[in-house]
Amino acid sequence: MGWVVAITLTLTLMFSVPIGIALGVAALAGTLYLSPSLLVSLPQTMLEGLNSFPLLAIPLFILSGAIMGQGGIARRIVAVSMVFVGRIRGGLGLVSVLATMFFSGISGSSSADTAAIGSVTLPAMENKGYPKEFATALVAAAGGTATLVPPSIDFIIIGIVANISIGGLFAAGFLPGAVNGLAIMALVYYYGCKFKLPIEPKIPLKEKLRIIWEGVLALFMAVIILGGILGGIFTPTEASAVAVVYGFCVSFFVYKELKIEDIPRVLLHTCKLTGVVMLVVGMAFVFSFTLTFERIPYHIAQWIAHSSQNWIQFVIFVNIVFLFLGMIMDAVPALIVLMPILVPAGAALGMEPIHIGILVACNVGISLISPPVGVCLYVACSLSKLSIESVIRPLIPFLLVLVGTLIIISYVPEITLLIPRLLGYVTG
Repeated sequence: MGWVVAITLTLTLMFSVPIGIALGVAALAGTLYLSPSLLVSLPQTMLEGLNSFPLLAIPLFILSGAIMGQGGIARRIVAVSMVFVGRIRGGLGLVSVLATMFFSGISGSSSADTAAIGSVTLPAMENKGYPKEFATALVAAAGGTATLVPPSIDFIIIGIVANISIGGLFAAGFLPGAVNGLAIMALVYYYGCKFKLPIEPKIPLKEKLRIIWEGVLALFMAVIILGGILGGIFTPTEASAVAVVYGFCVSFFVYKELKIEDIPRVLLHTCKLTGVVMLVVGMAFVFSFTLTFERIPYHIAQWIAHSSQNWIQFVIFVNIVFLFLGMIMDAVPALIVLMPILVPAGAALGMEPIHIGILVACNVGISLISPPVGVCLYVACSLSKLSIESVIRPLIPFLLVLVGTLIIISYVPEITLLIPRLLGYVTG
């Protein structure tokens, strides 16, 4: 049965069938090959997979990101970032990275981060004389980098399918996210000096204080969300609801940039993006069920366990698999299908499950900007109206930097485990 699923999935992807549909068709083909009587179980499997309280956080974080992008919060985060790094060579590029990471701490969605911050910084960089292709690659890379900054939707999916503490993953994402962000900012600074990119005008102290004061409510949102989750006040799903309410109140009543007439458009955007994500998730559950029925994950896990003599070899295998898959398919189905296999295999070799989740999330960040299916790359190119082909060359240095930080995060576990250990998510 495995070869039927593999051939069907390969053919559908070759013909550019959307990944959600491709997974469903491959699962259907495999089920028909096994026994047509099993078809009745596929809809039930999909619905049972989607009937998960933690998954409710996904549409709510998408909605909060849409509200904040429309309500002026993203623009204020960019302004606050300008205060801190605007006077450095290539400061506007550094602002794009820093603001995206700040915004990711609120929205949870890398594509929303890229769209919200990129729509503000891309035109500004173009007006300042930044090469358009470089600016587009930078915005895409910033979106991929920010996937490690909690609260991340990918962390929620990893936690659900691999039975890892979502709060622990959120706590573990801080330092790896900082490593990625600083590495990308260092590269931007290098190119800022190389291209002699402009330094932003000096901001008077009074104006700085005004910008920071206006941005306090936007930044405080991240404190409420992450502080509430890590402090045990509410769950990640409840935090997503808090994000929606807080974002609406600040955008509508305080900043007054979210209007009544904007709400239908915000809700429609949320429904479209949620529908795409949930279709992929649901079909991935069906695909996983088909493979599990034939014990294919078990055999893969056994092969990994026998092939990997230690956790160092295991990490090499995981990184190669996800870097390859990231170039040909969306991250969500790969997470749902592979994480239940990889986590037990890694744990058997002495790895902490939270560390496995973070290094996989690092790979997801790279896949978000890897052609041909990188979501953040598509979003950035749609904002700049450039083709993906024209952006690939300036994107390569960002990809190499992220691969370098992936290796560091993979083989220095304490970067990941320090904060979870301090907060009690990891013992020993």
